[in-house]
Amino acid sequence: MKKKRLKQKFPLRELKKLFCIMKLVFFFLLLSSNLVWAGQTYAQITSLDLDLKNVKLEEVFDAIRRQSEFEFFYNNDQVNTSVKVSVKAKNADIKTVLEQVLPAIYEYKIKDKYVLINKRKEITPVISPQPQQVKRRISGIIIDQEGEAIIGANVVEKGTSNGTVTDINGNFEFEVLQYPAELRITYIGYNDLELTITGSESLPLSIVLTQAQQYLEEIVVVGMNNRQTRRSITGAVSTIQTKELIQSPVANISNALAGKLPGLITVQSSGEPGADAANLYVRGLGTYGSSAPLVVIDGLPRNKADFDMLDPNEIESITILKDASSSSLYGIQGANGVVVVTTRRGGGADDKIRISFTIQQAVQQPIRLPKTMSSYEQALYNRAVDHNDGQPMRYTDEVLDKIKSGSDPYLYPNTNWFDVVLRDYSQQQQYNVNISGSAGKDHKVNYFISGSYINQGTLLNHENVFEDNYGVRSKYDRYNFRSNIDVKATKRLDIRIDLAGRLETRIGPSESFTHVFNIITSRLPGSQAIWNPNGTLAAGSLLEIPYQNNPYGVITQSGYYNNGSNVMSGTLSAKHALDFITPGLSIQGFFSFENSSSLNRIWRQTFEQFWYRGLDDDGEPIYQDYSTKGRLAASTGSSVSRFTYTDLRLNYDREFGNHHISGQILGNRTLKNIQSSEYMYAYQGLSARIAYNNSHKYFGEFNLGYNGSENFPPGRRYGIFPSFSAGWVISDESWFNSIDWLKIIKLRGSYGIVGNDLIGGERFLYITEFGPGGGLGSIFPSGYYFGTTNGGTLPAGGHNETKVGNAFVTWEKAKKMNVGFDVSLFRGNTLNFTIDYFREHRDNILTAAGSVPDFIGILNVAPRNSGKVFNHGFEVEMRINKQLTRDFSFFTNIQGTFAKNKVLENDQPTPEFDYQDLRGYEIGYSLGYHAIGYFKDQADIDNSPVQNFGPVIPGDIKYFDKNDDGIIDPSDRVPIKSFSVPTFTGGLSIGVNFRRFDFSMMFNGSLGGTARLWAYPSSIINLQRWSESTKETALLPVPHTTANNTVLSDQNLMKTDYLKLRNIEFGYNLPTSLLEKIHVPSARVYINAQNVAVWDRMWLKDRDPESAGSGTLPYPIQRVFNLGLRFDI
Repeated sequence: MKKKRLKQKFPLRELKKLFCIMKLVFFFLLLSSNLVWAGQTYAQITSLDLDLKNVKLEEVFDAIRRQSEFEFFYNNDQVNTSVKVSVKAKNADIKTVLEQVLPAIYEYKIKDKYVLINKRKEITPVISPQPQQVKRRISGIIIDQEGEAIIGANVVEKGTSNGTVTDINGNFEFEVLQYPAELRITYIGYNDLELTITGSESLPLSIVLTQAQQYLEEIVVVGMNNRQTRRSITGAVSTIQTKELIQSPVANISNALAGKLPGLITVQSSGEPGADAANLYVRGLGTYGSSAPLVVIDGLPRNKADFDMLDPNEIESITILKDASSSSLYGIQGANGVVVVTTRRGGGADDKIRISFTIQQAVQQPIRLPKTMSSYEQALYNRAVDHNDGQPMRYTDEVLDKIKSGSDPYLYPNTNWFDVVLRDYSQQQQYNVNISGSAGKDHKVNYFISGSYINQGTLLNHENVFEDNYGVRSKYDRYNFRSNIDVKATKRLDIRIDLAGRLETRIGPSESFTHVFNIITSRLPGSQAIWNPNGTLAAGSLLEIPYQNNPYGVITQSGYYNNGSNVMSGTLSAKHALDFITPGLSIQGFFSFENSSSLNRIWRQTFEQFWYRGLDDDGEPIYQDYSTKGRLAASTGSSVSRFTYTDLRLNYDREFGNHHISGQILGNRTLKNIQSSEYMYAYQGLSARIAYNNSHKYFGEFNLGYNGSENFPPGRRYGIFPSFSAGWVISDESWFNSIDWLKIIKLRGSYGIVGNDLIGGERFLYITEFGPGGGLGSIFPSGYYFGTTNGGTLPAGGHNETKVGNAFVTWEKAKKMNVGFDVSLFRGNTLNFTIDYFREHRDNILTAAGSVPDFIGILNVAPRNSGKVFNHGFEVEMRINKQLTRDFSFFTNIQGTFAKNKVLENDQPTPEFDYQDLRGYEIGYSLGYHAIGYFKDQADIDNSPVQNFGPVIPGDIKYFDKNDDGIIDPSDRVPIKSFSVPTFTGGLSIGVNFRRFDFSMMFNGSLGGTARLWAYPSSIINLQRWSESTKETALLPVPHTTANNTVLSDQNLMKTDYLKLRNIEFGYNLPTSLLEKIHVPSARVYINAQNVAVWDRMWLKDRDPESAGSGTLPYPIQRVFNLGLRFDI
């Protein structure tokens, strides 16, 4: 029977489909490889069109880079790239161009896409023998921190022009003039390195360069999959790379972003396996509607779950687009910011297949777990309630003695249900394999293939009993697959084929983890024992009546759920150069699909429980049936959705001397069909972008989005969203060269309009619906009375408006402004600053028509776009990266974001008192009473304003009489904030590298969040209630059943400010000499941890401050300790 229950045809069928697709991918990969294997070299098939006059040699190299994939390597001390040259070439190969522009004193070598340029060796006649200075030959290899060869690095003997550049394999060899020799090694994007060679070293040398923060030269993927250097970016963006992501041993990628990107706020509300995603907010809140940013993966819009479930090993970078200029291309969907994910792609300078493995084993434990009162403490609390309510005491002194002594644990139990149901830790394991490389003689096919598996256990105890009963264990499983293939089909045609898939399984007891947590938080320690004296499950005690389901039985015998989902997506893209029309012109098309389905099954079962009531007169135990064991009853739910995206884009990118112009026109259409929806979701629109720069110093960019959605009225479905931005690299001005330590300073600014169609409410709000009835609910449910119609006893039939439509409903509109500075200081751009100030005015926010009075006769008036919010703030980021010696380097990254909003209009009825107007306050404020402490004694009650919420006694909450009329009533309510999104977040990352060792740690904090928390019945915080002896220190009011203590007030508000040691990692790169013996190029072993420690100001420390905004007690956020091994073969 168990085997039958374990069969899961749904996931197995989808897995077979996945394997079939994988086979097809490999088939096409091999086919493509064979087709291009015997082709010409890249240098022969690549044509160039250049027409440049009297420009620097370096500018010619830049123009060639933009038209091709060629890269140039040379020694800066030997090759003068400032020399002025001219070139005119039409459909020419690289050799023809180089012969035109390179002065005769230089020679070159071409290896695939790499061009190495050196100064020609001078040949001088030998006149007579002269004493020669003895030269000594040295050799070595230069690699990066990942063990990859660095091509074209400059190796120069310090103080001379004697040197060379590394070849295609990172090797170098030349003669130094003398020992000891001071070598200086430089390469763009890496820290300079100086070292002394004494002659005693074993050759070849192995030298590691560390990446420098060449901030403005970093390539960033921005809107619509365009790539730009930071130098040319005029908007506000933040980027994180793979290396920083994989330092966090998390199952959900959103939790790896906390504190690492300026402008991005993350709030994690649960630690439940498979459901622990953090909410993302770009620059805080600009609306009280939906604030979710748009997610774009490899240029295509996806849902957030696709982002959350990505494996970090398949990601190249994540970029946050924050201002209007960077997000206006997405028009109607860009107001809340855009999260742009770029996955990794293949490639390489050779045909070598690169295979990388990652293996991780982790232990998870709750950051915090609730602490509960004992049964005796609970009984004293209950007696206090009875006393203060004027009720008979439910426990006699004799019963209290029995509870305290524990002499009868069955009738007077003391059960800590958190200890019974939850264990101290659970396990997590992750495995990943990446395969990448290129195929064919000319590397016409580049491929990247990734597969991963993650398994998370749960905190639920008694897993063996649960498995014995149902043949399954509580867990979360996920399989990820990705294949990205790029094919250079012809000289002008590039094809991209991407496939990705995900399979997920969630298994647990009862109906859900939420159900289990609701049960244990509501159970009192004296509610029941686990077992009765005869070994049956207990259903009650003499302390708690009526009976209650036994929590142990709930997690082991009440049934289970098995929720499975699968997602499959694919993208086909083709880009064709149209340089035969004009240089720099190309056309590109995308087609993408995503199919997702889920099958959720719950098997419910009642289990046997008895209420043990003690012994009868004969000494026999008395048991009363509560429930009997039933059969498993299954229920099933499923969903299917299908998404397609199509776009066509015309691209242009060309340079005319010092003038560089690029542009794009794009038309797209998105269709989404959901099984539960009668109508399809649709988006379509156009977007355009044009960018100009002069000498890579002055930049201007204009973007325009024209987008529409089916959700709005005909004739009002489309909107225009323009933006403009500009930038100026001030440090490139000739008059700026005198400041040697200030390397780069750039000023940028933007302004634009973007939209948000996630307005909430029902679909098609513009439609008015009619139905039979009187429209007055229970008064006239089926018609109207007209005088004595039908004898005055029956209403006349009729129809009314069951939903009043809003013919003018539209999207939110955000007007955004941003001003930013980028600064780099000192040699090698050791210190980098980024500072941004932003402002946003959001209007057309869909709002309930609160200002429409009821007496007009419309009880179901439609919401309208009347809301307005102003949001502003600033971001600061500082990066330090310095290599002090050959063996030692360090880095520091500090970033912070402040964002504060203000509601300008919320359609609130004009209040009687100005202080109750919520306009001018932040989002998250509502009206409540301001608590000013507790009543000290009866005299205090008699001399205070009357509180009409029920009887009050000393120790009850005392409220402020705002209007000073002697009565506490709704007129005394004031704005109170209860919102977990902070106004300030920040992060501090520090790290060092010493030889083969590396260490890093990251702190993250937030300020300005609040949460309204209620202590669950058994919480130990109830011990800090008001009493005669704790008047001055009490955190909770006197135990008293009265509405006075439960009205909405700021009494139970807590600040959720926190500081976390979010991540820490220690790693070691195994020595090459050891790895060569087992034919492994590189390997790294590391230990890291997530959510290591937290400091906060909450007085109810039963949960993580991040999850406090959920109100109820959530699944605990986890602390993770992880051991990992990453190696290549």
